[in-house]
Amino acid sequence: SDDVSLHMMVVAGPYCLRDSLDFSPLEQVLRHAAREKPQVLIVMGPFLDANNQKVCSGETTLPNDEDGEVHSFQEIYTEHVLPMLHKYLQPLRRASTEVLLMPSLDEVLCFHPLPQPPFDASLGPGLESDHLAALKRLGVKFLPNPAHLRINGVAVSVTSADALTPILREIVLRPEGRKIEEALRLLLQQKTLFPVLPREPAHVSEARAAALDFVEDVGPQLCIFPSVTGNPTGVFVDNTLFVNPGSVCRPMVLGSFAEVWLTPNAVSDGNAKPFGDRVRVDIQKLEKL
Repeated sequence: SDDVSLHMMVVAGPYCLRDSLDFSPLEQVLRHAAREKPQVLIVMGPFLDANNQKVCSGETTLPNDEDGEVHSFQEIYTEHVLPMLHKYLQPLRRASTEVLLMPSLDEVLCFHPLPQPPFDASLGPGLESDHLAALKRLGVKFLPNPAHLRINGVAVSVTSADALTPILREIVLRPEGRKIEEALRLLLQQKTLFPVLPREPAHVSEARAAALDFVEDVGPQLCIFPSVTGNPTGVFVDNTLFVNPGSVCRPMVLGSFAEVWLTPNAVSDGNAKPFGDRVRVDIQKLEKL
């Protein structure tokens, strides 16, 4: 990873405001990706949020439907979400952008606990879609949740679940340093994304809980997950960069996403630059639509 560069864009759902099924914010971030052409694009659910008011009430009408037709959850995926993903990911794949999709515990049709199978399997065999097959043909990769992988030689752990808030709740004594950074340090020391017992989030399959653990004893160089605690940011803790991209939509306002930049290690005086001096995190706020 010392002699390579990396431009990664990370976006996380929900992609609609809490009281709407307007997917314009998803379209906006995908348009941004099409302009910037990052080397890697990570897109995390929920694509259709189980906590959305229209989903909860069953009034699943879309903003552009003049007749006010109520759509099934399956129809929203197959006729709106997946076609939009295919439309905007197609030019990105032509530009050689690696696209990674990850499901969420709040995905309305994904009923698996952590660790979740990849998005195409999470949606289940009942949701057959030409667009889902088309995404596979494009070379879009479907990640389990969480996923531990190497991107341009960088060890990365990523989950669409909030790994910070549960451990913050368990801190009884006020730490000497910043509370959020101390909580992130505890994740590294426990060598797992979700060390809290009883489990939080509660939907964890104990039989497969080893998938929540970091693969390498030293921990990942880059750890990515959205969190409702604190502001979207990138922060270094014990040589690991934690990136909270925020969510594209917060309940009533537009949110944010993250771009991560890694420069090659230019050795001029015989000393290699540390990872922290070569990486930058930009938090991008969505413009008003």
